[in-house]
Amino acid sequence: MVIDWDTKPSNTEATLDENGDVIEWTDENCIRYDAFGNAIPTKILCAIEQEEIKLQSEKRLRPIIEHLFNRKQVGFLYGESNTGKSFAALSLLNRVAQGRPWSGLRVAKECHAFYFDGETGVKVKDRNTAWSKKFNGGIKNKRMHILSPQINLFDVGVQNIIISDINSITNNKGGIICFDTLSSFLAYYSKQCIDGKTTLDMDNPDENDAIAMRKLVSILKRIAVETNSFVLMVHHGGKDAAKGMKGAITLKNDCDTVIKLAASDRQTGGNNIAFSVSLTVEKNRSAAKLPVMEFNLCSEDNGITQQELHEIDNELCDYPDEGETGYEAKNSTKTLVFIDKPNKINNDEKTNKEGAFPDRKQAGDESLEAKPSQINKYAQAHTHHHPPTTQQQQQ
Repeated sequence: MVIDWDTKPSNTEATLDENGDVIEWTDENCIRYDAFGNAIPTKILCAIEQEEIKLQSEKRLRPIIEHLFNRKQVGFLYGESNTGKSFAALSLLNRVAQGRPWSGLRVAKECHAFYFDGETGVKVKDRNTAWSKKFNGGIKNKRMHILSPQINLFDVGVQNIIISDINSITNNKGGIICFDTLSSFLAYYSKQCIDGKTTLDMDNPDENDAIAMRKLVSILKRIAVETNSFVLMVHHGGKDAAKGMKGAITLKNDCDTVIKLAASDRQTGGNNIAFSVSLTVEKNRSAAKLPVMEFNLCSEDNGITQQELHEIDNELCDYPDEGETGYEAKNSTKTLVFIDKPNKINNDEKTNKEGAFPDRKQAGDESLEAKPSQINKYAQAHTHHHPPTTQQQQQ
């Protein structure tokens, strides 16, 4: 056999000296050799070098809602009771599932939305039906998933099921996940996972315990990262409004986004407008700070039918005799819908009717103008006077 010492390796990763001679080269098995054909020992990278390479290969975070929510991040939406937190969350998730802009902010394409309701049970169906009637032609978004499970988020088995199922449904494309509310899901800490066995990350977690809440945020972060999604937790405001969210400060410190809803004192209204709230982005780790905006909530049919009302009437006793004193409550066929067309709050505490992005048009939705009217309370918004069915109607 004749060896041609002038032949150079054909591998394009060959290293040449200044004279053009090969000093190192790599074969098809990625093994490195010197000029004499001796294998060069592969350098074993230390942990710091490995993490550095891993970070350099990471892509920039992609938005779920531009300038607001990013994939692989965790956020909180909080406010006092009766400020429309759940309605705002449904609005955010439905727009993502619908693939239409939320308040002028574009959303990622072909994303699913998962709403884990821990408070209202079947009521959330009526709320979503009302939103669909208002903004989606009465049709439920196919990529909007609403459920009301009693699950313990500190259960590793439950975490694994959530991650696995969401990845299966989304084909690993991710989306947005909401848990409503923090306190309701903490109440399920003693629940076991589906197979009857449970491995708890922590027993008896308390929202005022900094260690427990840091662990909770890390669990939400795990779900966000492993599903390529944004995770939103709905939470209550604290007794001291200046301190923000209820519970340990680690909730705010360790998360990426914090949004506050507060009741508005200004008189706003229009057709079916129930009340208004201000929305403040208190923290947004990886996006520009958005201005404070004011949003309206309106009344909309919740989808209940005359047949259902008739069935409910039949399960109740007769009406009180004429002349008897008492409450005059009527059947309600309405619920609230969060209207995602904001009015910018100016320094003089007046609203800008052009909204947050005057040059952008809200996709396919009816326009809404703020007109002066009396302030309606939250409770009044839920009371729609529906006359009782008569005997003739029942027949």
